[in-house]
Amino acid sequence: MTEQTDLPAEQTQGSELSPLDQIRQSEAEITRKVAAARETAVHNLEAAQKEAARIVAQAREQGLHEGQTRYREILQETEKEAKNLINLAQEEAKELSKRGDKHMEKSIQQIVDIVIGSTRV
Repeated sequence: MTEQTDLPAEQTQGSELSPLDQIRQSEAEITRKVAAARETAVHNLEAAQKEAARIVAQAREQGLHEGQTRYREILQETEKEAKNLINLAQEEAKELSKRGDKHMEKSIQQIVDIVIGSTRV
């Protein structure tokens, strides 16, 4: 009478494993698979953390660059406004100077008239 087993051919040729050994072998296989999966998960986590750090650094760099660009734009706008204000102030000063010169002759004449008029008295 021949016994039929469901074991692979290499195990049926004189090296049949007992059910306990088969269980141990399965447990060892599962332990190896779990360890490999854990190692893969750790590797993936490390890779994800590195990628996240790279993205954050890139975002900081981009934000810094954009901030500096915006700062320069604001500075240029402010300088342009300041130049416009200076030009307006210079134009107003010239106008006031012209008015002052125009009234200066009249004022001098009034002062001369007062001084000459008061010395005649």
